[in-house]
Amino acid sequence: MQKKSIKWWVSTGLFLFLFICVGVYSYAKMRVVINGVKVTAAIEKSESSMTYIKGNARNATYVSLNGREIFIDKTGEFREPISLLSGLGVVTIQAQDKFGNVSQKEFEVVYKDTDHVALLISD
Repeated sequence: MQKKSIKWWVSTGLFLFLFICVGVYSYAKMRVVINGVKVTAAIEKSESSMTYIKGNARNATYVSLNGREIFIDKTGEFREPISLLSGLGVVTIQAQDKFGNVSQKEFEVVYKDTDHVALLISD
């Protein structure tokens, strides 16, 4: 069995280093496709029927609130006013990425007009 030379070890090490760098770079660029679009949101408590829904739609290019387009910043953050009607209401947030992947978050909210209380009953 032959003894490996320093040149062989250096070239093998550089090849492995290059291979790892290409793998890390490829994952960083493909992370959007691999992870898809994710929506997180919450309804802020309010003393009136007018309240806000805020959250994040990561990797999204289009976001809608109850079918109406809303705008997000570069990081995917949004804060949108909504008006609650007395009784049971459903708030739906839908996000889509540039590849057509869709994520949806739905809230059922009970608003009592006499108490001015919004209660989230399901998520």
